[in-house]
Amino acid sequence: MYQTYIFDLYGTLIDIETDEERPEVWERLALHFSYHGMNITGTELQERFLAERDIQLAAAAQSCEFPDFVMEEVFRVVARDLGGSPNEDWLHETVRWVRTLSMIHISLYDGVAEILQSLRAGGKKVFLLSNGQKTFVEAELTMLGILHLFDGVAISSEAGVSKPDPLFYRYLTDTYGADLSSAIMIGNDPRTDIAGAAEVGIDSCYIQTASSPRDVPVKSTVQIWDGDLHKIPGWSL
Repeated sequence: MYQTYIFDLYGTLIDIETDEERPEVWERLALHFSYHGMNITGTELQERFLAERDIQLAAAAQSCEFPDFVMEEVFRVVARDLGGSPNEDWLHETVRWVRTLSMIHISLYDGVAEILQSLRAGGKKVFLLSNGQKTFVEAELTMLGILHLFDGVAISSEAGVSKPDPLFYRYLTDTYGADLSSAIMIGNDPRTDIAGAAEVGIDSCYIQTASSPRDVPVKSTVQIWDGDLHKIPGWSL
């Protein structure tokens, strides 16, 4: 039935729990800054980060409804304001520290690799459409061994736009040649994955997982309420 499969990542293929609000995350990240001569408290670092993030999101919102930002660019401004001269390696390292310090749990859901491999073996095109930061999305796909199973990986921070914005789907087609005329979107969030698919006129498959928002209406073509990815339509050879 479908020739193009577009997957959400977090909460759909990857079971993940993070908490960037914990004070310990920012206190330890402040040590990283202090080691490079930029003395700051964790509380102040978090406040500066959030303020600059909002500035950059507001600027990006001039060209789309659902913008995204690049975390490295936020830290670049914060570091320079503190008298630092951050290079690209340091900025990437800082973003990885944020992710590492905030990580509580990460793993693949059952059957992910098998399903992606089967789809590609059956001649289907498989794409990822993920809200998130390029620096840690690609690292986590590599760590979990599934990066090579996609025909294209579209990440919101790189595109500058996020789901459910139709412009993100346009980015997917323009960058990776995804054919939406034969596509289905698979995701665990009715507000982003399913609503975005509806906006661009493609079918969708909702999978309820632990991180799915509750009490949100689901208007998808297919609905899987027990989190079983093996019920995705058309994947089995």
